[in-house]
Amino acid sequence: MKIPSFSLSLFWALSVGLSGPAFATEQLRNLNEKDPKPRFEVTDRTWPSRPEEASVCLWKDDKLAALSVTIDDNSGPDVEWWLETAAKQNLPLTWFLITGRISGPNRYNLKWEDWAGVRARGHEIESHTVEHLHTEVPGWGSIEREYAESIKQIEAGIPGHTARFLAYPGGKNKALNDREVAARYYNGARGGPGMPNRANTIDYLAVNGMSSPNLGEGGEWANLNNLFVSGHKNYRGWAVVVHHLLKDKASQDPYFAFFEEHKSDLWLGGFGEVCRYGQERDTATLTVTENTASRIAFTLEDRMDDKAFDYPLTVKVRLPDGWKEAVVAQDGKGMPSRTVEHEGARYALVQAVPDRGAVTLSRP
Repeated sequence: MKIPSFSLSLFWALSVGLSGPAFATEQLRNLNEKDPKPRFEVTDRTWPSRPEEASVCLWKDDKLAALSVTIDDNSGPDVEWWLETAAKQNLPLTWFLITGRISGPNRYNLKWEDWAGVRARGHEIESHTVEHLHTEVPGWGSIEREYAESIKQIEAGIPGHTARFLAYPGGKNKALNDREVAARYYNGARGGPGMPNRANTIDYLAVNGMSSPNLGEGGEWANLNNLFVSGHKNYRGWAVVVHHLLKDKASQDPYFAFFEEHKSDLWLGGFGEVCRYGQERDTATLTVTENTASRIAFTLEDRMDDKAFDYPLTVKVRLPDGWKEAVVAQDGKGMPSRTVEHEGARYALVQAVPDRGAVTLSRP
């Protein structure tokens, strides 16, 4: 039986025996499966057919596909341009920093207070190691130090923030990278080949990053349009775009136009946001526990570490006939939701965090 883990209804949870305390309390730091087999079947959007049915959406807000924009090697001269552009495009960014170069003698690296300001603007600050695997640098220790010390330096430089994701450095010493060491410190890592990630086989410790994406003119494997081509292997996948210092900023205009064209179907999410969502989704168990004319309730559990994996999953719930809206709460606290209509039926899109208590929907 194929189990679409982004469409786990009461039937699925009971039939495959995934619910229960042992499953919910596994608390994984990451889903460390190298070259995983398909975890579910990729389909178009799913629409539960009965009011008692609910499903976890493949991507946030039931988008068809996901895309993350990441920037490596500090690239200080581009920071203001990226911040201004991101504000115009409503685009979250993920910077992977070489921490040993922060506050250095040139403007390429900026200072920690600058990066704290970037974080305060809502963007992600993550690790690209301490020295980018430059073993000739005085003080070089080991790959474990490269991974662990960069987290400590980010915590010291940006108080209250913890780096949870890694971009493996390339270059002549890239063979020093070690996913098993990275798995001890990070919730996910970028470092696979330059193509989109298939939604059902994401290797979260080697997420594919694309330094040369295209819109149909530069190689089929990196064509972003395929995210929306039904039947293509990359349909509904996750593209992670990798930038360094930009020589021609106007070269990005076609991509911004692409984002705008597909804004109803494309989730533009930070690398860490999408990486957390995917691992929560891939290990989720959704169980409908109550279904009456005035109230629906469900529980949502996953196998991931609750301290780090606190990103809401979008759950689609078929509302009973006659409901126009729903009042939603998790663990007794009001939570965001919106309703959509499909073929005459109403559905609530509920933002629920796994393992944070029962979710209830009530008729206003």
